[in-house]
Amino acid sequence: MKRISYGGTSFLTPDDVADALLELVIALGTSNTKESLDLPAVDDDGDTVIVTMIVGPMTALISIPEVSRWTGPDSTLVLAVLNARIHALTAPKSYPIEETITTTDIDWHDQDFTE
Repeated sequence: MKRISYGGTSFLTPDDVADALLELVIALGTSNTKESLDLPAVDDDGDTVIVTMIVGPMTALISIPEVSRWTGPDSTLVLAVLNARIHALTAPKSYPIEETITTTDIDWHDQDFTE
């Protein structure tokens, strides 16, 4: 488990969620956007809670490994969502061929081949 410090407070979440969260914040820098996230966490009694947070390119986060007696919540679904979002932000962009070909205003018919 890792403790994420954010906005003057902190929460305990599975390692893979914490790592994906940091990756997402880095990826958001390429698009200069913000996102609202609901992440699974463990409270002081070991119960699963959902932490809602807004992150963007300038979000300051600290991730600290922490030994916990609690079992981490199931993070399968949230990891799939975070990884899909990271991939969408970092994947090379493809453009239709019409946008990649530059043309001029001169057509070959405009050429004067007579001397």
